[in-house]
This record gives sequence, structure tokens and C-alpha cells, in this order.
Amino acid sequence: MSKKDLPKDRNVTDKGYKDIEREGYRDEVAIPVIEEQAELGKRGMEKGGVRVNSRITETPVEGEINLREEHVNVERRPVDRPLQAGDVENFREGSLEVREYAEKPVVSKEARVKEEVVIGKEATERTETVRDSVKRTDVDIEKIDTTIDDGKRRR
Repeated sequence: MSKKDLPKDRNVTDKGYKDIEREGYRDEVAIPVIEEQAELGKRGMEKGGVRVNSRITETPVEGEINLREEHVNVERRPVDRPLQAGDVENFREGSLEVREYAEKPVVSKEARVKEEVVIGKEATERTETVRDSVKRTDVDIEKIDTTIDDGKRRR
């Protein structure tokens, strides 16, 4: 039933209310009473974290070490003595080599684990009070008095 089908003596304000079909001799308009209901829930979200970067650095090291070196000395001495038995064996051609040796510093390195950085997560729980509001339709009913021409009031 639409507003134009209602009797002329009836004042009905159209505020989006749903008209109800005519029942017998009465016309009715339904006003929906609506109420929101709140439901609390939760959702997960990323809130931060940690980034761990590792890098290699070099640190100079130094230390003192004693090194040994050999040097061959060749010396000629003037000698004037008679030939002995051991000297006869050396009276021949040949060569003799004497080698020099030296120590050089050497650095050897060994990598060792000195520390570990352990990254983990720990979950905690807390209770939080959530506040919001919900809407609801409240209907106030007020009786309207009308005055008739004879001065009497009608209810």
C-alpha cells in the first residue's frame, strides 16, 4: 500500500518506513526498530621486528718473534806448517757447498666460534578493554490532541 492509497484525513509522514497492507478498516505503517549488536574479535597484524646484519671486519694484529738466520763466512788464513796425514786426503780436486738457512715469519689462522646470537620469539597475552558504541532505534509514542469546532477536546 502506498502513501497515496491512505485515507485523506490521515497524516502519515514518509520517512522510509514500510507501509503494511490494509487490515480491515485500519491503515498501518510499520516503523522498524533496529538494534546493532557488537561482536568482539581479533586479527593478527605485523607490528615490528628485528633485523640482524652480520659483517666481517679486519683488525690488524702484531707481535714480536725471534728469527734465526745463518750466514756463511769464507776466510783465508795464511798457514805455514808441514803436511799431516789428514791433509793428504784433501789434496785433490773437488767442491764443497755450505748452505745458509733462515727462518721467515709465518702467520697461521684458525677460525673459532666465540659467540652465538640467538634470535627467538616469545608470545605474551594481555587483556584489553575495548570500548565502542552500538546504535538502536528508540520509538517514542506521543498522543496528539485535536480540538473540534465546538471547543470540546477529542481523544
